[in-house]
Amino acid sequence: MKNKWKKLGTATLLLSITLAGCGTAKSSESKEQSFSVMEQSDLLSIDSSKSIDLTSFNMINNSQEGLYRVAKGNKVVAGLAEKVVKPTNNGKTYTFKLRKGLKWSNGDALTAKDFVYSWRRTVNPDTKAGYAYIMDNVKNATAINAGKMKPSKLGIKALDKRTVQVTLTQATPYFKYLMAFGTFFPQDQKAVEKYGSKYGTASKYMVYSGPFKMEGWSGTNMSWKLVKNDKYWDKKNVALSKIPVKVVKDPNTALNLYQGGKLDDALLSGEQATQEKNNKAFVKYSEGQTAYLAMNFKKGKSTANVNARKAISLVINRKTLTSKVLADGSTPATGFMPANFVKNPKTGTDFTKDASNSEAVEYNVAKAKAYWKTALKETGKTKMNFTLVVSDDDFQKKVAESVQSAVEQNLPGATVTLRSLPTKGAQSAELSGNFDMAVVRWIGDYTDPLTFAQLETTGNTYNYGSFSNKTYDSLVAATNGKDSNNEQKRYEDFVKAEKLLMDQEAVVPLYQAVQTQLVNQKVKGVVFHPTGAPYDYKWVHVEK
Repeated sequence: MKNKWKKLGTATLLLSITLAGCGTAKSSESKEQSFSVMEQSDLLSIDSSKSIDLTSFNMINNSQEGLYRVAKGNKVVAGLAEKVVKPTNNGKTYTFKLRKGLKWSNGDALTAKDFVYSWRRTVNPDTKAGYAYIMDNVKNATAINAGKMKPSKLGIKALDKRTVQVTLTQATPYFKYLMAFGTFFPQDQKAVEKYGSKYGTASKYMVYSGPFKMEGWSGTNMSWKLVKNDKYWDKKNVALSKIPVKVVKDPNTALNLYQGGKLDDALLSGEQATQEKNNKAFVKYSEGQTAYLAMNFKKGKSTANVNARKAISLVINRKTLTSKVLADGSTPATGFMPANFVKNPKTGTDFTKDASNSEAVEYNVAKAKAYWKTALKETGKTKMNFTLVVSDDDFQKKVAESVQSAVEQNLPGATVTLRSLPTKGAQSAELSGNFDMAVVRWIGDYTDPLTFAQLETTGNTYNYGSFSNKTYDSLVAATNGKDSNNEQKRYEDFVKAEKLLMDQEAVVPLYQAVQTQLVNQKVKGVVFHPTGAPYDYKWVHVEK
């Protein structure tokens, strides 16, 4: 997701605050408990079919619910479904039974048809859903999204009011995690049709199925509330009555608000993390997230030249970037796939070691200058100017400035022009390919390497640079097709794909992110997820 800017999704893009712990809320504590939190980027949408960024999915994850939910320890538990089920038909058919008496926040009955409607709406090309591709394994989804088949042919149906049956094209090992991902949540058809184009653009143009509902978001403002949803099936285990949310892009402002008692958590910058690391309220989490430079492959772009891309990568000192610029515990990226995300099924070796391509991420100015000289000769240029797009939060701008300095100081004739844009503007520039390079952070949408590998396949929405390689595409397709039931072969496909990606320097990995923050010590029970929407407030309670 863009952190998504994963989004997972999404995929996904911008870092939302992530919080500590897990617990079960006590009904006796359920009156007037409040927990004020921050987000680091603008909220763009709460329409689960159209959302692509992390802030949006975080709000969706807490105000809506799917068949499953992900609890502490990345454990999948039943959400709107009665239980976690095992597939039949060689892993291709799932039959879910919904809980009795489910309701939307407006009192409408929540039934199996709401899942059918939602999924069909997402794959319908008219919806222009940025995450439609994540449904590719559902029968006929790809053809429908390409406009070659009617949405009614999608592999999902309501057998009765409480029974949802899903048919996949092949076994999908990570499917249970998808059932807890926002794109797969139900939608109330009556609400979508009532609000029309306004649906999901403000909190009043939405109905809710999750532990909280949203209030006070106009579509552009920087603060709103999550309030307890009294129609939620498990409301007795929701202790918080409200969660004030504020968008705070500057870490100094966030820290001041925390210290002044106006926030119960604050995301820290590197310098702040160093100063506060001995504070009892300090927490640090590793994420399934990679920050990287998306490189534009379109004709006429200097970054379309492989030697130019290699030169840029080789002048970036990732150790200095993480220890001096970020200084928050983030680690140098060793590839596109993050470390400690997946291991070799046979040997237990971390994926990053099996797929290692050391030159792709090393710091070597002499070698960089040799590649640069070749790039200039191949392109017939004496100078190259690169436009580097970055979001306008302080954290990301520092990363972009570091890249700019490294390139301009070490590659003769290279200039880098920074374009720092608000979240929506940065996303628009990336999606339209209006850049040479872009600083992107991607947090996995689910715990499987496909959530990263699929991004760089030909035509993927989040393949910002339009990289295209038939061998790469076929390897990734095999993991989701002919090799989907062979765990070891599937793993080896991913390794080959990663090596090819890094050999081409299709993306330039920068660092693997962590989250450092201060959290009010009285707050207990926030579930942190290394993938997907990173935190869940359902089980939060505040100690007296």
